[in-house]
Amino acid sequence: MKKALFLSMAVLALGFMSCKKCQTCNTKTVQDYGSYSQQVNTSDEYCGDDYDNAPSPGTTTQSSGGVTQTVTITCEDS
Repeated sequence: MKKALFLSMAVLALGFMSCKKCQTCNTKTVQDYGSYSQQVNTSDEYCGDDYDNAPSPGTTTQSSGGVTQTVTITCEDS
């Protein structure tokens, strides 16, 4: 009986670990300086308790002093 209980607890623990929700968010930052453009791409993974802390997908653009910066965030479950 103890072996069956231990085995069932081990299976449940593995089941919870394998069902951990994750999402990968890619951030693309583009800065335009007149005819010059610079692009940076980053990727971050948010899993388990951190899943809800992922940034909201979308695009934001700012302009100041002849510089335009566009940040695009996309997320997908993995």
